[in-house]
Amino acid sequence: MQRRRQELDKNLVQLAKHLKIKAEYLTALEKDDYRIIPGGVPIITGVLTNYSRALKLDPVKMSAIFRRDYVVGPRSVLPNGLSEKTFTWTPTHTVAVIVFILIFLTGVFYYSRSFFLGGSPALKLDVPKEGELIIGNSVIVKGRLKRGDIVVVNGDKVLLKADNSFETLIDCRPGDNVILVEASNPGGDKEQLTRRFICQEP
Repeated sequence: MQRRRQELDKNLVQLAKHLKIKAEYLTALEKDDYRIIPGGVPIITGVLTNYSRALKLDPVKMSAIFRRDYVVGPRSVLPNGLSEKTFTWTPTHTVAVIVFILIFLTGVFYYSRSFFLGGSPALKLDVPKEGELIIGNSVIVKGRLKRGDIVVVNGDKVLLKADNSFETLIDCRPGDNVILVEASNPGGDKEQLTRRFICQEP
């Protein structure tokens, strides 16, 4: 096509204006680079037909050559022997993503445990206060634990709440009483705290 246009001494830009087709599309036809022409085979064939007539070439023959040398891909027209690489999601990809997410979450879990539970436990006892007078036969033991996951009050294990606080009710006898609160973490670190208080019958 380029040779034919030069033989006819035609200017490509002027031809593009006359045919109302972008000059870059005509250049693409001359260079056999059809991928820049949008719309696929129907549009390319239409442009090719109009340009062939302008150059006094047989449109049917030119279209036949085009269809012989090029194949239609899902999104573009490519030379024979070439194929456009497309990504297809497969069950293998799904399994790989799930495995990656599980490994990631496991790592985050153990890292957070080691971060929050690393070092010696920090035990704080809010109730009862040291030397407090308790009226009754029982007392509420309330506190908070940091960097630990087990709390034992007078030998009985106490469940931790979501905010790492704990609360339990223990019996007391009239007079002086002592409670022992122990805390530990998975690393084996421990902390103990004692609190003295007085119980009085109502």
